[in-house]
Amino acid sequence: MIVAKTPAAYSNEPGNLGKAGPRIAALGSKVYAIAGRTAWSKAGPALTDSLKQEGIVFSVRLLEGPCTLANIERLSEEAERFEVDVILGIGGGTVLDLTKAVGDRLGLPVVTVPTIAATCAAWSALTVLYDDEGRSAGYLPLGSSPALVLADTGILSDAPRRYLASGIGDTLVKWYEIGINVKPGELGGLDARIGLSTSRLALDILKEHAVPVYNALERHESHPAFADVTDSIFLLAGLVGSVTSEVRRAGFAHAIHDALTWLPETHGSLHGEKVAFGLLAQLVLEGKRAEAEELARLHRSLDLPITLQELGIVGDSSAAIAAVASRIRFPQDVLDRLAFEADADRLAAAIAEADRIGRTIIHSQIPV
Repeated sequence: MIVAKTPAAYSNEPGNLGKAGPRIAALGSKVYAIAGRTAWSKAGPALTDSLKQEGIVFSVRLLEGPCTLANIERLSEEAERFEVDVILGIGGGTVLDLTKAVGDRLGLPVVTVPTIAATCAAWSALTVLYDDEGRSAGYLPLGSSPALVLADTGILSDAPRRYLASGIGDTLVKWYEIGINVKPGELGGLDARIGLSTSRLALDILKEHAVPVYNALERHESHPAFADVTDSIFLLAGLVGSVTSEVRRAGFAHAIHDALTWLPETHGSLHGEKVAFGLLAQLVLEGKRAEAEELARLHRSLDLPITLQELGIVGDSSAAIAAVASRIRFPQDVLDRLAFEADADRLAAAIAEADRIGRTIIHSQIPV
């Protein structure tokens, strides 16, 4: 059975927040807003003016800490006490994932306002869970995507470009992760075919435009493809996960990310940075070393980590690699559909080889 969950409306354009009031008013008149502190300082003034012009009553909760079940429960209870009819999230992936879970729990429409283009969290019908220590704690499927996604390219372009690179890394992964679940010569299910087509479009856009857009941000210049790149991160990557079926898939890049979060030394790395390195290991695991090298060079152009050291793991990494590989487990029926073997030993070897590829590329670029 195919299930599709998408936002009712999506918009990504300059000045969007100043026009948010009427669109949010169509959903309700009393808003509970969850925001990151920096995000609210950037987006709050325009949103506040627009909401007040529509007579919308709202309260703002500045979030600190990870997206945990306890925080979801706490903020759900607070929103319920306020008797609101709309949940609004302003910020990055942590804030937006928590916002969606609160809205899902209360059965209320959700509006997401991403202030960084680091993941597709603004779009997806999924919340990524962590524990109080910042370690991966699984995923919470939601009944629906947000009712409304409002992205403002002015806010997004003003954010540190590291977040955009992280979002690019997270989006590049989509096509490769879906592809391993469809064997060569097979058509795949409709959900996989939709995912492959959509993620291929995102991949093509990013391979052409990601580096020029990223470099333009360093010069504080606008680039005509900025909207295409951010739409790829939010809309196209979001669409990839919007269409699902009962068939389970393997995604090694994200599995490596999840396992890396259990190493405290990696907590300074962003989601997309860990996922991007995980993709290099997945390609090695598939026997595609040359492709891993090519992608590592693209990652390098975006200042994405291509070694374990750049993720925070310094010195002898053998114990860390073994720990990561041992945490990655997929059901046997999923592994049986792959065109390659993926046991813990092979995973560890692939992670180590991906690290060697990255170190070789970095060494070759050092002036002598």
